[in-house]
Amino acid sequence: MTTAIVASPDSVLRPTRVRYLVVAAVCVITAINYIQRNSIGAAETTIRDDLSLTREQTGDAMAWFFWSYALFQIPSGWLAQRWGPRWALTLFAVGWSLALGLAALSAGLAGLISARLLMGMLQAGVFPCVTLILAAWLPASRRAFASGLLNSCMLIGGAVSSQLTGVLLNYCGWREVFGLDVLPGVIWAVWFVFWFRNRPQDHRAVNPAELTIITAELTCSQPGTGKSPIQPSFRWWTLLLSAPMWLIGIQQFFRAGANRFFDMWLPTYLQEERGGSVLSAGLLTGLPSYAAIIGGMVGGWFSDSILQQTGSRRAGRQGVAIGSLLVATLCYLLAYPISDLWLAISVLSLGYFIGSFAAPCAYALTMDMGGKQLGVVFGAMNMAGNFGSWAFVWVVPRLVSWSGGWGLALAVFAGVHLLAAVCWMPLNPNGTIGDRAKVDRSKE
Repeated sequence: MTTAIVASPDSVLRPTRVRYLVVAAVCVITAINYIQRNSIGAAETTIRDDLSLTREQTGDAMAWFFWSYALFQIPSGWLAQRWGPRWALTLFAVGWSLALGLAALSAGLAGLISARLLMGMLQAGVFPCVTLILAAWLPASRRAFASGLLNSCMLIGGAVSSQLTGVLLNYCGWREVFGLDVLPGVIWAVWFVFWFRNRPQDHRAVNPAELTIITAELTCSQPGTGKSPIQPSFRWWTLLLSAPMWLIGIQQFFRAGANRFFDMWLPTYLQEERGGSVLSAGLLTGLPSYAAIIGGMVGGWFSDSILQQTGSRRAGRQGVAIGSLLVATLCYLLAYPISDLWLAISVLSLGYFIGSFAAPCAYALTMDMGGKQLGVVFGAMNMAGNFGSWAFVWVVPRLVSWSGGWGLALAVFAGVHLLAAVCWMPLNPNGTIGDRAKVDRSKE
């Protein structure tokens, strides 16, 4: 039942800003999410030595996370729509935090992989929930910037995880580090379930003026409210097999896979190929991530600005994504031959800064095109991305062993950015994917 909103004339003239707090809340859990999942990357060599594992085995432990994470994207998106993101995200956050605690208790490879699989299953729900929240709480012309903030907070979490883990490992073991990382997720979940509401209409702190701002560009139906299950007028397989869905999924496969070089394998690369210590590798790994933190926000603002000025999704979403990926590919190719470590990291950071413009474009595009099936659409895109993450994390140590060095792995890393740009080129971002799927089906 919708809570009646009673406001004074002054409050009507001055909109409340609860929507900004909502964005801040999902940004915080996004950062926590990445701190928890990426802590294994900076600790990889330490865990490898402690458990007497090979590089391929620790690579498997990191990679299998993405299998369960990917496979549970669509189910978690459906659950988020069915339950509403308030309860779904709360339960997911508590669950994946406790799964990290189980990883800290691992006695060998089997326990480590099992904990990572469980963590992946539960973390699969975070972004379907967050996307539903942003779609319900923000007008369309502000979604790319909010998505850029989310992307930046992912990278903040990854950078903090690499650097903080590198520092803490000088004072305590990896198990203690994992145990400490459990706490933020549980604390956030307890606060969130009491404060948040699925719809702005149901939040007591939202006044009519803010509600008018939020709903000005929203359609009459808001996904993810937890009021009723999805009732699509066409079969889900038609949606998932539509051309736009495949293009969105494949570009995410390549982009997400490439990003894993920075948060999973860059510390190991800097230690083995560049001769860095655990501490210096952890600190240097954060620099590209910090560049991309700024890049995600700039890219989201840039995409929204072009959309507002031109009214064209092709320019604001598609054009920005293609340009950023092409320039990023060039930067990565230029960075590899540079012998000076700091200069090489700087050029890599520039590439990551520019390449991160594509992330808010992709997230905003799912909100623009998702319609009533947003949870499923975003879940499908993120599922494809995490299959890419698994593939890249799994293949890197094998490419290094097969080629006798990191050159081939780095070439593959640059090349997948180019392939992602190619996927964006035929993608028409206009209309909803559901409507396009129905049109495609009518032609059969």
